[in-house]
Amino acid sequence: MYIILTQCFPSRVGGIENLVSNLALSIGKKEKVLVMADQHHILLDTIFDSKHENKISVRRFGGIKFFRRRKKINELKLIIHSQKIQCIIADTWKSIELCAENLNAKNIPIICLAHGNELISDNINKKKRISSTLKQASEIITNSHFTAGLVKQLIGEKHRIKVVYPGAEDLRNKEPDTSLQIKGDPVLLTISRLEKRKGHIFILQAIKKLKTQFPNIKYIIVGEGKEKTALLRFVKEYNLSNHVLFTGNVNEEQKKQLFEHTALMVMPTLDESHNRSIEGFGIAYLEAAFFGIPSVASNVGGTSEAVLHENTGIIIDNHEKLFQELKELLLDGKKLKHLGKNAQERAINSFTWDKVVNNYLSML
Repeated sequence: MYIILTQCFPSRVGGIENLVSNLALSIGKKEKVLVMADQHHILLDTIFDSKHENKISVRRFGGIKFFRRRKKINELKLIIHSQKIQCIIADTWKSIELCAENLNAKNIPIICLAHGNELISDNINKKKRISSTLKQASEIITNSHFTAGLVKQLIGEKHRIKVVYPGAEDLRNKEPDTSLQIKGDPVLLTISRLEKRKGHIFILQAIKKLKTQFPNIKYIIVGEGKEKTALLRFVKEYNLSNHVLFTGNVNEEQKKQLFEHTALMVMPTLDESHNRSIEGFGIAYLEAAFFGIPSVASNVGGTSEAVLHENTGIIIDNHEKLFQELKELLLDGKKLKHLGKNAQERAINSFTWDKVVNNYLSML
């Protein structure tokens, strides 16, 4: 039996949640899988678990974090005493911190995933905790070479570190939800949590200049977050209300509709590692790529591995260059189409969940 320890699992939505659930369901086609997951929403969790009960077993743990973690590990200890476990897979180091020593004592292999943000800390004691836990994993699978570098700094070796890029949802076969009113030409899009490090403010500054040459330009901001109030204030200050649309969070059908109208994905992330925030890879760029949409990103974290410069998009090394890069790209329809075609081919060839999960399974 394979056991997956995770804090990040549907019904909660997110990149790690997609990865862990796809991995669990794929292994579940051939092997017995038990997912020991945090509880997020009782009703929605139950719906998800019931839908997939023929492939995987899911055990949920709720309550205060301190007690939830310990309850999960206590139950895990009972299971490993009574059943043969082929492998433990953890979504992050946090999920195995309390049990790694016990698992090693019983010679149970541990595979730990690493994504980026969870590895960054200014606290010396926390760094020691992260390092100590990762050193007890049999293998650490990272989402980019950038993240692999963060792990190497923590454990001082690289032979147990493997890189497997995450997959992205191919929404082309979804029925679009046409409830969103999308008008504009060209349409630029950012899909992310509304956080400072996503670089929305630099895009708004560029839109302020671009609207002169592109009077019908529309910038669509998808997501929610603590930066929304500041962004709304900037939109009002820059007189951009006719050129910017905030959609809030969207479902997959709405996302498809957005992609079908989008010319360019733009997310020039910032280096906020001093605030324990970094882009380990960038799945949103790949979701757009399935629709032949190129991306403009910044050379921060692992984004230059998700977007290939002058191949599937443009990587900028200075946010002051964003306006000029956007202007040149939007004026060059031939290049825009060429980059989009390359992005789509790369997404289809390398980033469907079937292909990515096979890469993970080869590690097992």
